[in-house]
Amino acid sequence: MLINSKDRYSNNLASRFLSATLLLIIALIVFTCKDSGKTLDKKYEDKLVVEMVMKIPKSDKFELYYRGKDEKFDSKKRIQADVIGSEELQKAEFIFDILEFPTHIRIVFGQNKEQAEMRLDHLAFRYNDGVHTFTEEEMKKFFRANSGLKIDFEDKSVRTATVDGKYVPYLNSFDISYFVNKLILY
Repeated sequence: MLINSKDRYSNNLASRFLSATLLLIIALIVFTCKDSGKTLDKKYEDKLVVEMVMKIPKSDKFELYYRGKDEKFDSKKRIQADVIGSEELQKAEFIFDILEFPTHIRIVFGQNKEQAEMRLDHLAFRYNDGVHTFTEEEMKKFFRANSGLKIDFEDKSVRTATVDGKYVPYLNSFDISYFVNKLILY
């Protein structure tokens, strides 16, 4: 049986079309499956998130103040996180607006003067798919508690106290821009 060149051309064209369509379908399936495995929530996309995983026995309101290198902390640069009391570990997240990247932070460990002993499992910075969880050594080196906050970095216990009639337990950072830049730039 003889096949003329016109039939051969149309069979070849049909075969190429089916192959291209099949490749496109496979690519779509692969990329869809790959993207569905990501846990990044769109509300956090391109935003720096400070995450604390803690046991907080009584409901409270935590605050994070932030500043640039030569600035002072003020209430205009503050993020709040409400937490529900629980004996289970939970996340307290502070989400920065897009393009706000601090060099220093201050985390106020609540307003509830009746707060029981807490536990700080970990402190981490997140940016898109990047995460930096501070080690015990980094916590000791880059963060200092005021007199109203006692943190034992080894057993992870956190205690708050009233000092001179004031209840403002907080943890101040030194310059943390290295960790922020590392997440954003890499």
